[in-house]
Amino acid sequence: MKAYRPINQILSAVLLLALATGCVTYVRTVAVQQPVLPQGQVLPRHAVLVLDQSLADYQYVFKASGNTVIYPCGPALQNYARQVAKKCFQQVDEAPSIEKAVAFASADLILIPRPVKCDMSVPVWAWENVNMTMVVEWTAKDRASQNTLWLKTITATGSAAKNMGRSDLVMNQNVFDDLSLKTYNAIQEAPELK
Repeated sequence: MKAYRPINQILSAVLLLALATGCVTYVRTVAVQQPVLPQGQVLPRHAVLVLDQSLADYQYVFKASGNTVIYPCGPALQNYARQVAKKCFQQVDEAPSIEKAVAFASADLILIPRPVKCDMSVPVWAWENVNMTMVVEWTAKDRASQNTLWLKTITATGSAAKNMGRSDLVMNQNVFDDLSLKTYNAIQEAPELK
């Protein structure tokens, strides 16, 4: 009976150690380069881009195997919205809220990007890709009446080979490349914004 006691103690210690170290929170940098967008029509409108606090603070939280990974996407989303708006419209100003955007008397449009959701799938097998989907809703309002002129939901995807350390960087870049191009094309094709 005494021979089993050390084995039980060792197993208990290993289990306790596994449980104690299993809950870790990681913060991953979302550093992306804005892609070069194609040449298209610059719409002859003055737009105010609303970059509010909810956009700045947006983060995706991924939980798996007792660990939590936080992706602070807000700064990358702000840069993406700026780049797309400035590429599409003749003049773009920024405002921290819709109320402040209305104060731009010379503007005719208010643009509001809003992240809807983000989701990630991590495969079990090493040869499969890590995938991320991001959904952003864009609203364009007439500044004077504040009526909605255009509402579009953009769904972007990105993937990367599952490897240690680099898959997050590549996956994030691919998601934002897809998001930027799809948003740019949606604005270019919207008759309501011309």
